[in-house]
Amino acid sequence: MEGTLLLFGYDQLPVILAAEAAVRPFGGKLQVVGPKSCGLTLGQLAAGASAPPDAAPVALGGQMAVLCGLDRHVDDLIPALQKAGILCPKAVLTNTNRSWTPSTLLSELHRERTALERRGGGN
Repeated sequence: MEGTLLLFGYDQLPVILAAEAAVRPFGGKLQVVGPKSCGLTLGQLAAGASAPPDAAPVALGGQMAVLCGLDRHVDDLIPALQKAGILCPKAVLTNTNRSWTPSTLLSELHRERTALERRGGGN
């Protein structure tokens, strides 16, 4: 099964192409998610769904990357993505978050980051 990297909030072609090149060696493909598709769940997006043409755009409020089906490559893929310029919060698609919208996941990632920083664990 081929994995997918969902990329949110990026519109610069050089960074998108670098992210695509970073994920390809791991058997993955890149899916850039636009604002109209941010109303779908992460599970729907991972399955390749897209919003209907008349869908209202949803402001995500930041950038994010979600690894879907690439779990076994996380340790090698994260540094490759950072080298490619993907410096945003990153997450792995799980049974828990697959029913969440991108906005819900991004909010949770920010909440977790804040909690780590308060405990002195955020670098």
